[in-house]
Amino acid sequence: MVFCTALVVQWDHVHLQDNYNLGSFTFQATLHKTGRIVFAYKELPIEISQISSVNHPVKVGLSDAFVVVHKIQQIPNVRRRTIYEYHRVELTKTRITNSSAVEIMPLPTCLQFTSCSACISSQINFNCSWCHRLN
Repeated sequence: MVFCTALVVQWDHVHLQDNYNLGSFTFQATLHKTGRIVFAYKELPIEISQISSVNHPVKVGLSDAFVVVHKIQQIPNVRRRTIYEYHRVELTKTRITNSSAVEIMPLPTCLQFTSCSACISSQINFNCSWCHRLN
């Protein structure tokens, strides 16, 4: 039996659509079972802060988001996608360089506890709205 403790996704030799000749990017994201996230950057042909956001967004970090697909009544078979983003964690673009890594540690949540007593005695410093004793 195999137990997975992490999921690694790697992007190899990715080019900017509007500047293909610039060179390629190679980077990866690792999602650990514990909630820890590691972004590793192997090859970056240009500083992230120098990438133009005219043709595509330039973001470094992570966020919760959802997509809503809207039908356009005036044009059949055409849909517009809108991304709604919230809880954003932005990383400093200048810190992302060749052979660098960024580690993001999860904040404590109720899900880490296996009993009500462990949750009640914890010092996780957020307002719990689920537990009847903490209100």
